[in-house]
Formats: sequence, structure tokens, C-alpha cells
Amino acid sequence: MQRDLLDALRCPGAHEEAWLVAMVHVARGADLREADLACPVCGREFAIRDGIACFCVSPGAAHDVAEFDATSLSGDSVSGDGEHDAGVRLAAQLGVMGGETPVLLTGDYTRVGYALHAWTTAPQLWLNARVPVTGALQASVLCVEQAPLPLGAATLAAAAVDASHAHAPWLSSVVRCIRQGGHLIAPAATPVPDGVRELARDDREWVGEVLTPPSGLVTLRRQSVPA
Repeated sequence: MQRDLLDALRCPGAHEEAWLVAMVHVARGADLREADLACPVCGREFAIRDGIACFCVSPGAAHDVAEFDATSLSGDSVSGDGEHDAGVRLAAQLGVMGGETPVLLTGDYTRVGYALHAWTTAPQLWLNARVPVTGALQASVLCVEQAPLPLGAATLAAAAVDASHAHAPWLSSVVRCIRQGGHLIAPAATPVPDGVRELARDDREWVGEVLTPPSGLVTLRRQSVPA
């Protein structure tokens, strides 16, 4: 988990958005390897273990990633194969060339993360990754069993949602986290959610633009009490 992305994390509890308080135990430069996270509003606790921010509901739930040779898809080693083409396609669909606001890749899209890195310098945030993060990519990984996404409103530049996350609760949560004008990619069979305008589609996917400004923190007003 990259230290810079801690500010994007929020407690997924049913209350106003709340930043998480982090107690870092092990870090390698900007890469947080072991840390405890706590919500100051409801007291819920989460953890970063082996670099993965875990927001699992089930006690002891494990984050499982497939064995993967990342060196075959990283940096200059990507050339002319299917993963290279997928990286070009995904970069064009996301419409993000750089900046500090992360792009979200869920599930199967994380397999294209290394190839995508050759086309955009934007930070990558992986949800329920199918491959491990190694080498120079420095993606941040979340393990989340169910919606909502533990991120703040408008904390994402764009997102690619695979079939395993393309149902209403996840989509609604992801849309809220994308800044206005950002792109959302989802399977062709998935209905386009409210607040998103379809830009393009083929038999595999559609690409939409988020139109609705996301709601952010609940404003708390101080009320005077009569003496």
C-alpha cells in the first residue's frame, strides 16, 4: 500500500465519511507493509498486512492472488503480445495519462496493470487483485469482500470494473468514488448506472463518463444551545 493513498481511504461504516487513523509498523520507503487502521467515528479496525489493505468482513478472510510472472509484463519487456494490446486499449479507455489521482482496476483488470503502466504514470489502485504486485509498479492493493468501497468521494480518476464486481452495489460505490468527468469501464451486459453517460461500447465493454458530482463528507454544523 502506497503511503500517498492513505488519504483516499475511508471507513466503510454506515456514517459520514471518516478518514482512517493509521499506526504504521513496517514500511519500505513509501510502501506500507504492516499497519493498523482505525475509524475515529465508529471504532472499527482494519489492517495492512503484507502490503495489502484488508477490509474483509469475515474473520480471518484471506486475500488470494494467482501465481504470476510479473517480469514478463513489466516495463520494456512488453511488446507486441496480447497483454501489450490490452494495456494500450485500457489506457485509451481510462483516458488518464498521468497525475496523482489513482485509477482503480478490479479483479481481472489487474492482470493488465503491468502493461497499463507502460502507457500511464497515474497511480494504480487494485481491488481484489488476481495477480501479485512486484517490481517497480508500486500499485496499492485493497482486499474488500463487499461494497461499499472504502474510498472517499472523488478520490479516483477513472475505474475499470470486471464482471465479478459489476453488480449494482459495487458499481454505485465505484461511481461515487470517481471524480466528475472521469471514465468508468464495465462489461457490455452491465446496465449503465445513474449519473454515468455512455461514451462508447463494443461486444465486450462499455465506457462511460461520470456526470454527477459525488457527494463528499457530511457537513457538521455547530448548533448553539440556549442558556
